[in-house]
Amino acid sequence: MKLKLDLHPIFSDGRQIEASLQQIIEDAVEKHASEVEIITGKGSGALKKSVLRFLDRPDIKARYHRMEKDGDNWGRLFVHFRAEREPQAKAATIQRELAEYICFCCQTAVTLDVGDWRLDETSPQTRTVECPSCESPNRLTVRLDRRGLRHASAISGYE
Repeated sequence: MKLKLDLHPIFSDGRQIEASLQQIIEDAVEKHASEVEIITGKGSGALKKSVLRFLDRPDIKARYHRMEKDGDNWGRLFVHFRAEREPQAKAATIQRELAEYICFCCQTAVTLDVGDWRLDETSPQTRTVECPSCESPNRLTVRLDRRGLRHASAISGYE
């Protein structure tokens, strides 16, 4: 989606120019627009300079990917935004974090979702889990290696 803002009608009202620019940036972020075209007109270049100052503010610059001046028409600017996926698309790409271990008692291979476990390279997580086949307690330790792969080992959970 592309949005367009023509500043010709309000070229002499600084407050309205800034409010319009703020609104178009917010709309672009909210609507996941890929580009905003801002028409400043050729004129003396003062309006274009004020638009460039606005776009260079750190709080505004953080919201867009890049800005370019039109090579054919120097009274026009393009503000590009990174394309973000819709929330449903993000949810569809989330993969479960699984670890597989062998039960110490019945030697059954068990796959367990460890997505809610806090894992990092420095500290493995240990919990007692019940084998779904023989119901014996397994003391399961899951750790991450340097490549982010999960390794799980099980020992007796009986104390």
